[in-house]
Amino acid sequence: MCGIVGLKNFYGIPKKSDQIRVESGLKTQTHRGPDNTRAAVFGTTVLGHNRLAILDLDERSNQPFFDPSGRYALIFNGEIYNYPELKNDLLKKGVQFNTASDTEVLLYHMIHHGEKGLNILEGCFAFAFYDQQEDDLLLVRDQLGINPLLFSIQENEVIFASELSPFKTFLSTWEINTPALNAYFQYTYVPAPDTILVGVHKLLPGHYLKVKGNAIDILQYYSVRDAKKVDLPYGEAVKEVKRKLESAVIKRLNADVPIGTFLSGGVDSSIVSQITADFKTSLNTFSIGFVGNEFLDESAYAKNVAEHIGSRHFSIQLEKEKVIASFQAVLNSFDEPFADSSAVAMYFLSRAAKEEVTVCLSGDGADELFAGYNKHKAYQRSKKPGVLLKVASKLAKQLPGGKRSGQLTNRIRQMKKFGALLQEKWPASYWMLASFISNERRGQLLLQNEPYQSSIKPGKDTLNDFLKTDQEFVLPNDMLKKVDMMSMRHSLEVRAPFLDRELVDFVNGLPEEYKLQGNNGKRILRDAFREVLPDEVFSRSKKGFEIPLHDWIESTWQEVVNPKWFDTSFIEEQNVFSCSGVEQLKADFEQGKEEEATVTMWAFIVFQNWYDRWTEK
Repeated sequence: MCGIVGLKNFYGIPKKSDQIRVESGLKTQTHRGPDNTRAAVFGTTVLGHNRLAILDLDERSNQPFFDPSGRYALIFNGEIYNYPELKNDLLKKGVQFNTASDTEVLLYHMIHHGEKGLNILEGCFAFAFYDQQEDDLLLVRDQLGINPLLFSIQENEVIFASELSPFKTFLSTWEINTPALNAYFQYTYVPAPDTILVGVHKLLPGHYLKVKGNAIDILQYYSVRDAKKVDLPYGEAVKEVKRKLESAVIKRLNADVPIGTFLSGGVDSSIVSQITADFKTSLNTFSIGFVGNEFLDESAYAKNVAEHIGSRHFSIQLEKEKVIASFQAVLNSFDEPFADSSAVAMYFLSRAAKEEVTVCLSGDGADELFAGYNKHKAYQRSKKPGVLLKVASKLAKQLPGGKRSGQLTNRIRQMKKFGALLQEKWPASYWMLASFISNERRGQLLLQNEPYQSSIKPGKDTLNDFLKTDQEFVLPNDMLKKVDMMSMRHSLEVRAPFLDRELVDFVNGLPEEYKLQGNNGKRILRDAFREVLPDEVFSRSKKGFEIPLHDWIESTWQEVVNPKWFDTSFIEEQNVFSCSGVEQLKADFEQGKEEEATVTMWAFIVFQNWYDRWTEK
């Protein structure tokens, strides 16, 4: 993947200073594309690109990319996996190609098909396509939101970039977006279309922004809600899931650089790694482990799968000393406040993988497609909880603690949340399950506690609608944001076969009992690959990509936490937090009893570090 930065002037040819602004913005995200950086004025636009070379490594494929007539230009972050088919179609139309890149194919595809051709594209992408003759700019984001694209509409221009950081070079003034801040301290991330800044927006997945002259429209070209019902017997559906996922992996093996896979030893990454090993003569796989924390360390399972598929395996073992040495660099990787703590592990995993490969395949998206999270099981159970579960959840509410650090405390945490779930009705139950920080805690901490209202409508009270809401809300804003941010920090491209659009549409059309039946989550996926992987891959319980967060914060406190962040005068000057709320948060964190205090403290530290970096001259 790469990075893009640009602007479109509403009132004529950009000034030289506008190109300098774009070039300055590109410098803030060179990690996204260290192989080539360039900006050029083209009509009323300035288009800039950071290139991470994956296909056709020759400089002829550098961007911005122009057609020979000089009418059209493109800057592109991502991969078009069906570009060979698109290229064949264009060759039949008489198009002559000068490179072997998917960039040139995308340019001519847009020239010939325009907006109508967007939903034909298969891949992960965010791009700007400009027609100088019509003064028409399209900003496009892929169907599932794998690649980010941010924009801001100013009085005289539209500005856009792959990350929030370049906007610091564009904005003369800024202010914190209060509803977005509340969302951050509820979900641990800022959901699209908002960002932490007023006036800067994320383009939603499956949408494009059209600027013609100074007229602006935002239009949708794809939705996971449009999946057609699939009426297949279970056995036939199992075969089709296997066929489609294998096809998705094969599409993502096309590269002129080394490829590997992330391998946790869980169902999703093991399946992707197994398929990849079937089609590559040699494969590098990467996992992460935590020294001294057996509950969270899954590296032994990953090693077993690696031996089964015959990969060259790298197990990155994280010790406190390694974490402390790099923790400030981790914090500085957040272009926007983002407090899903698994991003820390993703930072170290991506850094290690980049030493061997430039592209990694991952298992991202499988849980949201096939009902793999514990919350999906909890949602189903809440419809008919039974007497025992009701009693257990009430008893758990009275117990102290509730953290992910051990088996017993994690069970208490789950039962407490299940008890809260039983008190909610749809769709409030969905937003409660998506939350990590309570309204009570936010009310203590924030000066303005305004409940966040998402534009996403969860639909009907069914598991399939629950999953589609996850695909619209959690997947692009949390899971994919985390992977993009931390992998691109190390110039590593990550590809997600489970987010192949053909597979997504097929699975979304399946009956919900094909995905979750009783306690058997990801049922159809497990059955599709049960015969090719060790039994332990499917029999062990899911833990998730967790880290020993409380321990790591305590260990790195002196190195990364600025005392100023807790100082009364500084907090009053910020005008964001309540002084008493910050004091209470610190006291609760030091006691270490409740996971919510740890999660909130991490969110607070990430925000304060970002705030310091954003306000520095």
